[in-house]
Amino acid sequence: MNKFTRCLAIIIFIFFEVYAGIRLLTSPADFSNSAIVVYGIVMLLTGAVMLFFSLSMKEQFPLSYKVGLGLGILNILLGLLCVILSDKIVSIFPVFAVAFGVIMFFTGIDKLGNYFIIKAKGLPHHWIWMVGAVLTIILGVVIMLNPFTSLDVAFTYAGYFLIISGVVDLFTFIFSFFF
Repeated sequence: MNKFTRCLAIIIFIFFEVYAGIRLLTSPADFSNSAIVVYGIVMLLTGAVMLFFSLSMKEQFPLSYKVGLGLGILNILLGLLCVILSDKIVSIFPVFAVAFGVIMFFTGIDKLGNYFIIKAKGLPHHWIWMVGAVLTIILGVVIMLNPFTSLDVAFTYAGYFLIISGVVDLFTFIFSFFF
């Protein structure tokens, strides 16, 4: 691969990274819907390739044929579900946020138990576990009580992160290839 091809691939990646960040900031629901559809298309293509290769291995490797066939069909079904039901998948994102909040809450409770164990053993810096446990519990409760705002904040931070990451990648690209 020559230098121009490598440069072009990097520039395209940086463009899509910044574009995704801007789309995530301006229209998170549309971006999520598009991302799920693209994921579904990738799964459809992956499943088709797996089916093709598994069918070519039928006589030589019967076990690989069966595994590849099963995985190919599973990928195609998952891809079809993502493409057809992308709106429904996006609509259940708040349910995922609430589940994540519940998981964080119980993780915080577990960390609190670890704090008491560490404190009882007399280990230094046990207060760090207490701070982590309390913050995890608070964050879990906040996400459970208001999943929509939590999703908006997460999308906003992800959008900013993608844009900043794209700009940093651009500067890294410029400095590594031209200086």
